[in-house]
Amino acid sequence: MESIVDCECRLTAKLLEMLKNTDYELVQENGQRRLSAPEIYQEGRERAKGAEVFVGRLPRDCYEDELVPVLGKVGRLMELRLMLDFSGSTRGYAFALYENSKIARRACIDLDGYEIRPGHRIGVVKSIDNCRLFFGGVPKNKTKAEFKEELTKLLEGIIDIYLYPNAQDKKLNRGFIFVEFKDHRAAAMARRKLIPGRVTLWEHDIAVDWADPEPGDPVDEEIMQTKLKEIFQKSTKIPILKVKKINHFAFIHYESRQTAQKVMDIMTLCSRDIYLEIERNSIVEQEGWEIRWAKPICASKLLERQKCINEAASTGRNARFKPFTSKNYYLQALPEVYEENSSKGTAHVIALQSLAKEKFGAMCSFECWRALDSPGFICKITIFKAHSTLFEYHGEVLPTKHKAISTTSLKMYHYLSKLLANVDYVAYQETAEDCMQQNVGCSAMQGTPFLGPNGQIYNSFSNGIF
Repeated sequence: MESIVDCECRLTAKLLEMLKNTDYELVQENGQRRLSAPEIYQEGRERAKGAEVFVGRLPRDCYEDELVPVLGKVGRLMELRLMLDFSGSTRGYAFALYENSKIARRACIDLDGYEIRPGHRIGVVKSIDNCRLFFGGVPKNKTKAEFKEELTKLLEGIIDIYLYPNAQDKKLNRGFIFVEFKDHRAAAMARRKLIPGRVTLWEHDIAVDWADPEPGDPVDEEIMQTKLKEIFQKSTKIPILKVKKINHFAFIHYESRQTAQKVMDIMTLCSRDIYLEIERNSIVEQEGWEIRWAKPICASKLLERQKCINEAASTGRNARFKPFTSKNYYLQALPEVYEENSSKGTAHVIALQSLAKEKFGAMCSFECWRALDSPGFICKITIFKAHSTLFEYHGEVLPTKHKAISTTSLKMYHYLSKLLANVDYVAYQETAEDCMQQNVGCSAMQGTPFLGPNGQIYNSFSNGIF
């Protein structure tokens, strides 16, 4: 039986032979072994976006000498990162980087399920190479140039910063930005460095999270330039900003909603042939397409994003709230809160509970106490799910317990209804401020969607059609 030393010597010999024949460079660091092509370690070529795949279900004794010939069947392999454990065996998965995203997609098709050894098939899927971070709670009066100047002092590898203007005042931003890094490693290092409470921007504690990757694969440039540009731009004379393909759908993004509306009108307009005196179908009907407005991210995604931001912000230096615990699901003294003839107030509470349960799968907690500095009562409503707070709102001071709970429930109900009905992200932000900060009694709220989901997707979807 071959000893461990003999196996290691045999593997070393195979790897050295492979390096000699291919001019690859092999470096082991941080629990992984990195095999890089000369284009990477000598020429410093940038890693192509979307060109990396995840290779799983590998035998624990399967190494680079066996993987490179297989992965190289579909195209030029630029880099292979093989994950190792402390014993030197593989963890059963690796990441392979190709020249471009087209080769990576071909690898997913051709190599997924490939029988690398008799009876042993590997899995190959696209890797989520997220290079973008979401920064929430940033000063609204700062410009893109100011953000870039300040962040480059703290972080390395920043490529671009995405900032969106406020709907009412174009001089202000929306309170969040997206920062694009040169690669996933640079973004991961930045995220690790920006632990909430450790870094501030202009005396503002910031919440940092991974930006949600946009779903689907980008359409091949050649396809977009031929079929879509030929039909859409030739027919409308309006430039396309971006196209995203998800299965058999394509999302087409324009500069503004008004521009997208104009495109939709042109593409769906039926014409009349004055010579033949017949009605001609619209361009969409001629192509056999269906075209309509794209929808924003669903409510569950809003809550998923908000939960991440709340968890990040709650550990900040100036955080004013704590994660919700389930010790008081319902106020035990709730029955005595309601006075006689309070059916209307009760209806508001029931309506809010029903909405929270139906749309979010969540429950409501009602707490009411006497105000210290003025006569009256204050109600706090918490909407939670699985011991995590989704929304929390402190109402204004009102003369009775019944009035406090009824009014606060009604405001929360209207706020959630408008949030769910909103298509435009800008309007969604303004609705939050309008509904939750009117009159008096508002304080910092855990769950207020001041930091929404990926604003770029929302902005694009509200200005896009598919």
